[in-house]
Amino acid sequence: MGRSCGWRWYTLLLFATFIGTAEKAGRAAVLGSDSASNSAYVAESGGGWKGLNPTSGENPSGTDNGGFGFQPWDFAGGFQYPESSPYGRLNHFIDGVDFPHSSYNDLGAPAFGLTNANIPFGGSAARATRSFATLAVGSTVTVDFDNPALAPFNPAIPDPGGFIIRLNSGGGPAIGRGGVSQRFGFFTTAGYINGNWATTDFAGNVDSGLSSNQTTSGASFRFTLTGPETYSMEILPRSGGAALFTRIGSLANTGSGSIDSLEIVLFENGSGNRVSGGGGQPTGQSEFFFNKLQINSAGLDGDYNADGHVDGTDLLVWQRLFGSSSTLADGNHNGAIDAGDLAIWRDQFGMSGSTEAVNAVPESGVGVLLSTGWITAVRGARTKRRRL
Repeated sequence: MGRSCGWRWYTLLLFATFIGTAEKAGRAAVLGSDSASNSAYVAESGGGWKGLNPTSGENPSGTDNGGFGFQPWDFAGGFQYPESSPYGRLNHFIDGVDFPHSSYNDLGAPAFGLTNANIPFGGSAARATRSFATLAVGSTVTVDFDNPALAPFNPAIPDPGGFIIRLNSGGGPAIGRGGVSQRFGFFTTAGYINGNWATTDFAGNVDSGLSSNQTTSGASFRFTLTGPETYSMEILPRSGGAALFTRIGSLANTGSGSIDSLEIVLFENGSGNRVSGGGGQPTGQSEFFFNKLQINSAGLDGDYNADGHVDGTDLLVWQRLFGSSSTLADGNHNGAIDAGDLAIWRDQFGMSGSTEAVNAVPESGVGVLLSTGWITAVRGARTKRRRL
């Protein structure tokens, strides 16, 4: 009798846990998402990617706003010399739409692309900023990127070429609009700390030790707001595995406001095949590519690959990183990848970033394997007991 009651209790517990997971799947966890494949960026006159506040020589003004959870693109603070670039006015372009897919773009087409101009003085800058609702503690911002090699036309000038991924407060780019403060930056500049990436936070500029040449085949930027003034960030290989770089720190410009915008900048790094005039070609050699912008709420601690879903692929990430100190699969935020993170994944399995409620128990993948396995085990135990 005791055994029978025990199995009944265990079965009910498993059933309640599984149903609870299914109910949690109805919560919208992806707060913002966009990619260059969105219909907002189809080919059209003046370029497939337009934005607010372009300056002289840049793309025509527009209000492109693909995906959801973001405000329209803002190009404020940039400048371009179209006569010195094989991309002309399109210093913001869609690779694979405005121009043929570049072999230098390892993210695949379509992807967002930024370019500069081939001039030996002053260079140029392309800025693309996206504002969003204030980032809540526990939320994560991710973006895939593929940077070019650092090759400025004139390294002797004060800003000798580089690229930046920046998070700001004030709803815009950190340069070109008043009232905006940089809260965090991930950047590299030719001639600075051996061409390594660096972070900008309350501690100043911190050398990551990660060469910008290590990310020329693509990587993923992942930033999590861990407190009102603290963060964790990782640079991840797109092929999976251990992080290339991790950092935990405090935001720059303490008390200057909540993060509400993502800014990406390419400056003074040349354009295309780096030839001016008739020989210039839009090869993608000098361009910065990025794609798959996403903001996740704190509700998906078990989404270890940051794709908006807690599924079997997240279990594989946990398995690869088990025993390490990476923050990628640290679902319980205790500083180690351990059994507690497996429990987080199990509790959130089936959760999705979809805004549509999911009211049914998941019927595919690991969920079915787990549920079927448990049911089979319970039935087997009961059958065995009856035969005794």
